[in-house]
Amino acid sequence: MDEPVTATPDPDPAVTPPPAGPHTVHLALTGDLDYDAYGEFLQQARAALEGRSDVTDLRLDCREAGLVDSMGLSALLQIHRSAEENGIRFHLDHIGPALRRLMELTGTYEHLTALQQPGPRPGPHPGSGT
Repeated sequence: MDEPVTATPDPDPAVTPPPAGPHTVHLALTGDLDYDAYGEFLQQARAALEGRSDVTDLRLDCREAGLVDSMGLSALLQIHRSAEENGIRFHLDHIGPALRRLMELTGTYEHLTALQQPGPRPGPHPGSGT
């Protein structure tokens, strides 16, 4: 089972995974994703994907998300980029009005919500000897 991902230092807010399909990782963000929480969130979200070569989709349920500031948005963008680089489609589900407005104001809404085609998994770099 996937490990819970803490989104804030508060005792209750956490990212808890609903049951995942064989090729999908589900994370549910609850609480604030801000300057104080983004590093831990980013680390734990990446850990949920680590060593999972079978994953084709990452779904982040935002229905219980609180405040998302610029650092929280940065974490979402970093997770999106990491997923894309690994051939994993990134989905934001149940985006609330505050998060949607932040993404629209910053020009990231289309980028983070556009349908993606699964990409090739990264292989060894030419000349790396692996």
